[in-house]
Amino acid sequence: MILRMILLSLLSNINANAQDPEPELTILLNDWPPYNFNKGGKLVGISTELVEAALQKANIKYKLLVYPFKRALYTVQETPNTLLFTVARIPELENMYKWIGPLHTREVYLYKLNSRSDIQINKIADIKQYKTSVLMGGSVEQFLKRNHFQENIDYYVTVNSEQILKALFKKRTDLIPGDPLDLAYQMKTLGYDQSAIEKAYLLSNEGGYYMIANKKTSDEMITKIQKSLDEVLASDKKDKTIEKYLQIKSGSFN
Repeated sequence: MILRMILLSLLSNINANAQDPEPELTILLNDWPPYNFNKGGKLVGISTELVEAALQKANIKYKLLVYPFKRALYTVQETPNTLLFTVARIPELENMYKWIGPLHTREVYLYKLNSRSDIQINKIADIKQYKTSVLMGGSVEQFLKRNHFQENIDYYVTVNSEQILKALFKKRTDLIPGDPLDLAYQMKTLGYDQSAIEKAYLLSNEGGYYMIANKKTSDEMITKIQKSLDEVLASDKKDKTIEKYLQIKSGSFN
């Protein structure tokens, strides 16, 4: 009788394991070219290609969905088996998620038109003298809030990078944030001359750009994705992908 109960228990565990396969992950991304964006109904971008290569290499089932950034952050925080990329690793988010990466290093500058010799910034407080436009809910807005800047007084928000760049060239704003790769892509896409702008101030070089996962995601899954991503990044995949989207050598951003 005891032997029969042990066998039944073993069979039950085997069946349970067979019926409990590795879950399909929901991978969220926001519209942020050239890292991740929707182009003609297809989800593309430098980060998108790197993440998909890693997930496929690890044989992980997944689906990609586009969400607004703030909604995506909340969804990943509240929903098991969800992840999001590309996310700046900043103090405000550190303990809210599990982190996989980095996908990219991070240097964020404030840029100005090079014709604006009147704009001089030597310390962060100097930024308040000028009109600065940033993405709503992004890492730069979080950085400014952390440094006691107030919305609609010390800075202004908008919903996408294209609007910010157009505002700079139409002289509706004085300063805009950007990292060199992001800005090079935006300038190229909109047909602006890269030489027309210049760095005004190094705003932040903290952390990097990562994937984030819901905290209930198993450590085994996080390790599996991290290992596969490391292998992808150790190849020439990243350099080739950057060159594909910008038609320039990735070394230009080192």
